[in-house]
Amino acid sequence: MSKAIYGVNAVLEALNSHPELIEEIWLNKTTLSGKKYQILEKAKKFGIPLKLISKPDFRPPKISPNTNTQGVVAYISEFIYADLEDIVKNWENKKENPLVIMLDEVEDPQNVGSIIRTADAGGVHGIVIPKLRACDINETVIKVSSGSVFNIPIAKVNNLKHAISFFKEKNLWIIGLTHKSDISIYELDLKKPLVFIVGNEGRGIRKTILEKCDFLAKIPMRGKIESLNVSIATAIAIFETLRQRFYT
Repeated sequence: MSKAIYGVNAVLEALNSHPELIEEIWLNKTTLSGKKYQILEKAKKFGIPLKLISKPDFRPPKISPNTNTQGVVAYISEFIYADLEDIVKNWENKKENPLVIMLDEVEDPQNVGSIIRTADAGGVHGIVIPKLRACDINETVIKVSSGSVFNIPIAKVNNLKHAISFFKEKNLWIIGLTHKSDISIYELDLKKPLVFIVGNEGRGIRKTILEKCDFLAKIPMRGKIESLNVSIATAIAIFETLRQRFYT
């Protein structure tokens, strides 16, 4: 069953990265300019079926009437997940020190989409999510990520513990982000090959996953709240790693 993705940036990124996934594009022909015109031209180039429709009649299937589509909707085949080996190939091809993000039962699509967008911006080499009790790469995730889901390998695994063991065999260090740690993320050497694990919005990282980590680290705070939103915490970890690796 095809998925509907919408918004100028999300559709343009899909066209740039994986045009073979796109089955059809709907465009509001009354606002064809800038990036929308790029979408039109790229769709023609790749032979993707187009529907150019004026605004009063722009009612794409599978889209709520109140959704702000920016006049662009694409229908794609099911999202194709990467393998763990694809993540390895990504850092090997770039000849960079690995940085991987693992999501332990993160369920909110807004958070997942935001994390993927930040990971793309920060040069993360791959994201790992579990098959159960976690958010899939759905229409909301694609929209919130601004299409970054098409720029970074995302692997879905049966067992996060097995994925951790896989990366340990590749000599990556595993860091669990938790406010319960006494060690600040700023005390750690993040130039090493790393996997950051972040946990569920309410429960955090499961105990069985925490036990597999090499280090546990917190993001120090000065206020009364004890924890951050998972997407914000992940962003801080990614860009502190970026700072240590490239800007010191």
